[in-house]
Amino acid sequence: MNFKRFIQDYFTFSRNERKGITVLLILIFLMGIANKVIFYFEKPARIDVNLLDSASHKLGEFSDSLNQVVSPKKLFSFNPNTIDNAGLDSLDLPFTVKSNLLKFRNKNGRIYSSSDFKKIYGVTDSIYLKVEPYLVVESNVSVSVPVSMKHELFQFDPNMTSDEDFQRLGLSEKQIATVRKYMDKGGSFRTKDDFFKIWGLSERQKTILADYIFIEEKTIIAPEKKVPKVIVQIELNTTDSIALKELPGIGGILSKRIVKYRDILGGYYSMAQLQEVYGLNIQTIQKIENMVTIDTTKIKKLDLNFDGMRELSKHPYIQKNLADKIIKFRTSYGSIPKLSILRENMILNIDEYNRLRPYF
Repeated sequence: MNFKRFIQDYFTFSRNERKGITVLLILIFLMGIANKVIFYFEKPARIDVNLLDSASHKLGEFSDSLNQVVSPKKLFSFNPNTIDNAGLDSLDLPFTVKSNLLKFRNKNGRIYSSSDFKKIYGVTDSIYLKVEPYLVVESNVSVSVPVSMKHELFQFDPNMTSDEDFQRLGLSEKQIATVRKYMDKGGSFRTKDDFFKIWGLSERQKTILADYIFIEEKTIIAPEKKVPKVIVQIELNTTDSIALKELPGIGGILSKRIVKYRDILGGYYSMAQLQEVYGLNIQTIQKIENMVTIDTTKIKKLDLNFDGMRELSKHPYIQKNLADKIIKFRTSYGSIPKLSILRENMILNIDEYNRLRPYF
């Protein structure tokens, strides 16, 4: 009997109470829906770029330092021939220049004067003017004889010298093969400079062998002159792999890789992007850079507001992680009228923003 009264006291409601409960449930339901729908109508607040530019830039640098753990960089006196990786990393120079300097040194390249630093791929006039006061290059560098050159030195005519004699002079098998390949094609050496044009001879070898080269004067039957092949300027964003094969150092495989990577990117806007093509080295890029043009109007643009995860993530500069951030930002704050909004809201760091600008 007491239990029945308990049920009646706590679970029986009057007519007005039932109306109140019904209204309360309806209000809770409407508020839940409004909480989900309101983000689709909210637009990002307009930012006064001129007013906040300085603060935004400083905040961006601070954010990049937290994300990338980059130590402060500055210019200081350094020897480009001996500076180690840690020292290079601390220098206030573009990453491409530092990477190309290391590759140049790994191929036994050497900086003999401050002006030689301009030979490093990626060093512009403005970069050179900034770094030139800090370059420390030894003057009057003494030429030491490498182990491979500590052989017998004697007078020789490169047109008549055998492979064994070349080895006695200190040439490697690869260098001798290059000489033979040149001569098998009808080439001959008339002067010392002709011999020094052989690819692979180091500056030290040229200095040591210069006093021992003796070329006999004789009548050389000149090979039939061939009409030089005129290479037409090739536009990189519209050409096909067949045309690219005509460029020096670009074969069938590399030409297909260049076209394939271009299609994935949506087009090239700089010759420096060719370094991202697998197997394409800096030396080859330097050979072809005067034979290639880039029309940036041919670049296929991406759409920040309508491209989905699949379209955005397949771009090499975005990929899945960044594409997910962009889509979440777009879903929460509405349309994105320009790429700089993603930079101002810290979705993109400085490097990502600069690389992606031509594609939006």
